[in-house]
Amino acid sequence: MPVLKAEFLMELTEKIFVASGATEEEAKCVAKHLVAANLAGHDSHGIMVIPEYLEMMEKGLIRPNVQPEILQENSTTAIIDGKWGFGQVVAEMAMELAINKAGESGLSIIGIRHVYHIGRLGFYSSMAAERGMIGVVLCNTGPIMAPYGGRSRVLGSNPISVAAPSEDGIFLLDFATSVVAGNKVVLAYKRGERIPRGWMLDKNGNPTDDPSTIFDEGALLPFGGHKGYAIALLIDILGGILTGHGCTSCPEFKHGNGTLMLAIKIENFIPLDEFKNKVKVLFKNIKNVPKAPGFTEILIPGEPERRTAAQRLKDGIPVSPETWKTIENIATKLKIKI
Repeated sequence: MPVLKAEFLMELTEKIFVASGATEEEAKCVAKHLVAANLAGHDSHGIMVIPEYLEMMEKGLIRPNVQPEILQENSTTAIIDGKWGFGQVVAEMAMELAINKAGESGLSIIGIRHVYHIGRLGFYSSMAAERGMIGVVLCNTGPIMAPYGGRSRVLGSNPISVAAPSEDGIFLLDFATSVVAGNKVVLAYKRGERIPRGWMLDKNGNPTDDPSTIFDEGALLPFGGHKGYAIALLIDILGGILTGHGCTSCPEFKHGNGTLMLAIKIENFIPLDEFKNKVKVLFKNIKNVPKAPGFTEILIPGEPERRTAAQRLKDGIPVSPETWKTIENIATKLKIKI
């Protein structure tokens, strides 16, 4: 398996998108997000998606060099039409707007419609946490998940992320409301691996460990049964209906991520240093709980990503042979020297 430095992958990804019609600014932004996902250990949202993005560009579902439009705005809210530009570019703009508004008003809510894919949500919620705020991001996605009690795709995997600062690093909740994100099933397929039963149903509604069923009308399952289903449905309402992007099962939904972002200014409730210290104490209390059999440590959400990023920055990012071969072929086609 190739192990490649982050800087190399960043440069190569930028070149691929520029050669495919993106502006340099767009290419840098997308490359930054994809490689950051690989660094965090979320390879399903990393450079693996390059071929998909290029295909969507060819189909006009991702449009380079478009300007997002703020459709309406006041001191605490805004709705942004992404015009099907690169999701990372639009979403980063939206979170910056959310942070600025929250800095003035204490709280902000920004909606995004008409983007294909914004990537890993934790990147955006962490932007707020790094600025001394609490960040919340949620979005709906294309139909890939069955509702609790159903067997057909009607909901997206509908992820959510919340980030908050502390003296010991950022608390980072970031997960899909399906048992696992769809791209992780695709990654297992590309690696020639089976998936655990309980992740998916095949098109006949039977549990399966075959990741290829995701390409043949297989449906992901919600985590926690009815609880994950309820959260996914709520996110479809907030990310889909409220933003105007459309809920996954409705006629107005085309594809992509209807996204809602919130930024909360902590200092409007409690001094920031006090908040961060109290979160640190909370983390310490959690970590000091006696360990269950088979466990040597209790991790705080966000710790695995930070540790993986530190290791991969030092040692390099492992890339599956199939993913790397595909990217090599793309580079050859675009006459990019590797």
